[in-house]
Amino acid sequence: MHVDAALREFAGDSRAQAAAQDRVLAARAEWQARPQVARVLADCRTLRNTGDFARCGALEALIHGGAAQEFVAQFIAAMLAAWRDQPLAQLPFRHSYAGGQGIVHIHRDGPVTLALVLVEPDAARAPRTIALSDCDRREVVLTGQGTAVRYTRRDGAPPVAKEVRLAPGTVLTADADNSRAIAAVDAPLVLLRVAREPAHPRPTREVELATGRIVHRASPSPADGRAELAAALLGAMGRTDAAPSLARYACGKGGCGQAGEGARWQALRHALALDTASGFEALCAIAECDSDPLACQAAILRHKLCTTYPQLAKLRGSQCLAS
Repeated sequence: MHVDAALREFAGDSRAQAAAQDRVLAARAEWQARPQVARVLADCRTLRNTGDFARCGALEALIHGGAAQEFVAQFIAAMLAAWRDQPLAQLPFRHSYAGGQGIVHIHRDGPVTLALVLVEPDAARAPRTIALSDCDRREVVLTGQGTAVRYTRRDGAPPVAKEVRLAPGTVLTADADNSRAIAAVDAPLVLLRVAREPAHPRPTREVELATGRIVHRASPSPADGRAELAAALLGAMGRTDAAPSLARYACGKGGCGQAGEGARWQALRHALALDTASGFEALCAIAECDSDPLACQAAILRHKLCTTYPQLAKLRGSQCLAS
């Protein structure tokens, strides 16, 4: 493998590495100290504490008032000047790029994120499913033109679509019941996004557009993620002795709906696979709890199982048959 001589020299010089990083960090600090930027960052703190976008005049001006272009231009100019001086310095912002879509988090204050979002032409397409995330997001187009589709979902029905023409200044919003997809762009599309996550967000749901059916749930909670992994591991190990515990977790601690929906559903699936009786009893309990957000989905699965395997109906008698 060929390693450039300058990179090899830089990798072996800790002082040069520190100096390069200090130059980039100083550029970021200088940018953050500018009056316009300082007002925006102060509003991010206000949004974090209050959740009230109407109280954040500087953020409002970015998204709806046409100030985003200059704001981002200043950011890019400040950081590029530092990288011209120190091209091997690391990017001091969380960032990712995959499948023609990229994001750079230029500021984060707790649950509030200010980010630049890139969508390449090849990544823009009409989707079959849409993700609905419990996160209040506002985006303004900085550059690029094309078409987006807004989706609104209510009461489990298929999402309602509305086409939106994209051009610099176009604003897109999203929350737990509203999302968007970039359907087509003629050149790379760049947006500035302000997002705020609630203290206790609901699971992200991937919904099939044609039917409104939830095809995937993802919990934002690390604890729920650990529970899902534990349930999957117990299922893969064939631990039938764990089925009652998984069934209890699926029903929620102390009642319906206490644990995360995604983790509970995964626990239920593995309980059913490990021990049909325990899992089916939990499934029926969830289906019969009207206040449980999984009740409808559980009732559909119960009916499907009872139809496919009539012997399961005997476990709940007429209640299962009536469903």
